[in-house]
Amino acid sequence: MKAAILYGDCDMRIGQAPDPQIKPNEVLVKSRYAGICGTDLHVYRGEFHDRVRYPAILGHEFGGEIVEVGKDVVGYQVGDQVVIDPIISCGHCTACITGHINACRTLKLLGIDLDGGFGQYVAVPTDRLFRLPEAIPMADVPMVELYSIGHHALSRGHVQPGERVAILGAGNVGLSILDVLCHSASPSLAIITDTSDYRLGLAQKIGAETTVNVRREDAVARVLELTDGEGVDCVIEAIGHYTEVPGQEPPLGQAVRMVRNGGRIVTLGLGEQTSAVHFKTLVIKEAKMIASRVTRGEFPRGIRLLSRGLLHPELLISHRLPISEAGRAFAQLDAEDEKTLKVVLDVQATG
Repeated sequence: MKAAILYGDCDMRIGQAPDPQIKPNEVLVKSRYAGICGTDLHVYRGEFHDRVRYPAILGHEFGGEIVEVGKDVVGYQVGDQVVIDPIISCGHCTACITGHINACRTLKLLGIDLDGGFGQYVAVPTDRLFRLPEAIPMADVPMVELYSIGHHALSRGHVQPGERVAILGAGNVGLSILDVLCHSASPSLAIITDTSDYRLGLAQKIGAETTVNVRREDAVARVLELTDGEGVDCVIEAIGHYTEVPGQEPPLGQAVRMVRNGGRIVTLGLGEQTSAVHFKTLVIKEAKMIASRVTRGEFPRGIRLLSRGLLHPELLISHRLPISEAGRAFAQLDAEDEKTLKVVLDVQATG
């Protein structure tokens, strides 16, 4: 089969790979559309050498059509349109047996640790499949995983209707969280911060009441002003590797100062930097700092909201390209152009 293959750091090209052979409990999925995730970009840059072995077929945000079923498969047949939850957990470590499969000690992801959706065909266990409703265009299927991450982050933060929430970062993840927040969690106030006016403009279209460009405004002061000095119920840090802004604290430092007493901070960025946090303030507030990693059963929620037309993939998907343009797409993302958000690749359009 043809695939977009990462042969080395920053070396993404179309090549040939063996067709996958399915096990009795697996199906063969003809990958149709796959999204480029921020994690894919980190892999592309060479930051995952401890997990990813070259040549690698990335792509963990994808869906397609079943073209072959294993002999033990029940409930799926050739022709079914599906979206794939890429998490492969061991099922027997302490995290798994207590229901925390996304924190599995040996967690693997299709498209990171195993071949993924940038290949024309992918072998997928049936417990990782979800049927795609007709109301969701196949071209939007990569957004299911991203919106599910949004659901998981809000769940980790125990966000309740009527609460005030600040999201730090208006990238793919931050905007996806905002979309889910505004159209399923009923916040009384949704604030989002970033360094890009363009992305903050998208946030306003999605539903943010207040946007803060941290290059011009003190995010902490603005949040406290909007909440009469109390702070927000939940802060979600979705930046990861941050760019230092003169006069501004690192994102987690800001989060500690803008969260209310007894509030929650959720962090899901995968930046390599250490971040200064004033723990005395955190302790005095008795606020919680909570990590959020990928998803844990939220795919059906993302599918339902998308199928009802409540979310806005058209605002987040900035580019749709054939898989033959994967190398150019990664280079464009690596350049960090503010108008390049979610890039979706047509996997069958290999040229």
